[in-house]
Amino acid sequence: MNKILIIIKREYFQVIKKKSFVVMTILGPILLAALIITPALLSIYGKDTTTIAVLDQSGIFSQLDSPNDKDIRFQYVDGEIDYLKQELAKKKYDALLLIPDDPISLGGMVYSNSSLNTGIMSNILAAMKRNLSNDILISEFNINKDSLDTYIEQHTNKINLGYTFINKDGVEESKSSHSREIQLIVGIAVGVLIYMFIFMYCSMVLRGVLEEKTNRIVEIIISSVKPIQLMVGKIIGVALIGLTQLLLWVLLTGAILTVFSIAVPSTFGHGAENTEMLEQMPIGDSEQTNSLIKNIQNSDNEFINALQEINFTQIIILFVFYFLAGYFLYASLFAAVGAAVDNDTDSQQFITPLTIPLILAMIVSSFVADNPDGQVAFWFSMIPFTSPVVMLMRLPAGPELVQSWEIFLSCSILILTCCLSAWTAAKIYKTGILMYGKKTSYKELWKWIRYKN
Repeated sequence: MNKILIIIKREYFQVIKKKSFVVMTILGPILLAALIITPALLSIYGKDTTTIAVLDQSGIFSQLDSPNDKDIRFQYVDGEIDYLKQELAKKKYDALLLIPDDPISLGGMVYSNSSLNTGIMSNILAAMKRNLSNDILISEFNINKDSLDTYIEQHTNKINLGYTFINKDGVEESKSSHSREIQLIVGIAVGVLIYMFIFMYCSMVLRGVLEEKTNRIVEIIISSVKPIQLMVGKIIGVALIGLTQLLLWVLLTGAILTVFSIAVPSTFGHGAENTEMLEQMPIGDSEQTNSLIKNIQNSDNEFINALQEINFTQIIILFVFYFLAGYFLYASLFAAVGAAVDNDTDSQQFITPLTIPLILAMIVSSFVADNPDGQVAFWFSMIPFTSPVVMLMRLPAGPELVQSWEIFLSCSILILTCCLSAWTAAKIYKTGILMYGKKTSYKELWKWIRYKN
């Protein structure tokens, strides 16, 4: 036991003292925070205003606007089309919309000296349809489209659609309308994280074993400890490295996001957007304003309630368990592969079959998160090579869809498989760690497993 502790300390301190470990421990949270912050910043500051010059020869589309995209601005111009094309070439406009005077066929032509994305084209078409429909409403029914939309919204907002879940006891339980969306997002996020960590640290075990064997360092180490002690010590040492780095990443990422949310409060909230919406409301229309405020408050409350419905304590505890068990399962097999081959090229033929279950778990991730109580989700959460990823994707759905006996059965099967994989890996590791110059095959590995001594 003392020898295993010595190996664990050696593996642990040898890695955490490296500059690469320190750099990645600091760089990892920055990259994770950037993945969260960047989309929020781009949605606020990343869009450039697109100015579209409008030459309306028909006189029909005189009030073009883009309510769906505030970054598109229509500017009406006069003059010859050839002159406006020259102005466009000088970058005075981003695009030119020509609407000819043709009562038979309504439409236009968009000119641009750079490629326009489909979003701008669809917004131009939507603006023309909105303008024409508004003119038709005014001329035929003497009503403005904005007024009609406001009237319709006021009355349709009175429609309430609830969702009631019937649990296994037949008792009704109210559910937020955002629950399924939040559960799906949390499930996929947790599954991706555990997939990334298992694959990353198991690869570290493989590289460590292969490096020691290639450099012949293992011959000196084996003279003092048994091969099984070396393998177990290396696996546990890397596991402690992973837990240390994971804990630091969580703390540092949380600190970065907290500081950024305080510095830029509008980035992660709807406060600025909601304030802008309220400022644009007509002052006299108190009923519409109160209705909008009520809808915003209900939306925020539903989001908070959806988060509260998820048992994050259970997810965190089982995340640690499935990370350690899944890591031990794959790390023992990765260590066996590292001991059986002499170089990275030969290791690929054995590593690929081991990584296929993890990749398969990610392929079915969206289906599992969307149908956590389906047969596919159930069986993939029982198979030990996919259960660390799939079961964690199912957990946010709650005890109604993922019952306690399923979790217990999944954990039990995973533990038994870990013991079997450790025994198999130890047989291969003990024979292959000191074997050089011979191409290893699956037939050869089977012989090593069957050796009695």
